[in-house]
Amino acid sequence: MNIEEIIRIELEGISQTIIQYTNDNFIKSYAKQILSIEYPSDKQLLEKLVSYLVDWYSKKIDVIESSDYVVSKDAHYKSYEILKELKEQLNNYN
Repeated sequence: MNIEEIIRIELEGISQTIIQYTNDNFIKSYAKQILSIEYPSDKQLLEKLVSYLVDWYSKKIDVIESSDYVVSKDAHYKSYEILKELKEQLNNYN
């Protein structure tokens, strides 16, 4: 998928997955803000938000994986992988 397709097809699900899981208000805010991005005019903001969320997932994915209370682990794995792919595409788009 290209950047535009990821934004249109995947970001809503990613955002909801993160918001339902975390109690961190900053991360919730980033997940909400990512839905209002106008690409490509907001490319720099999108890069920052994606970077914040990838960093957060890199710290939380092991906790998510080992938790007996997280029922949507596959959604988190998918969200993390899509965000990493989006980050890579944004970095290569320059």
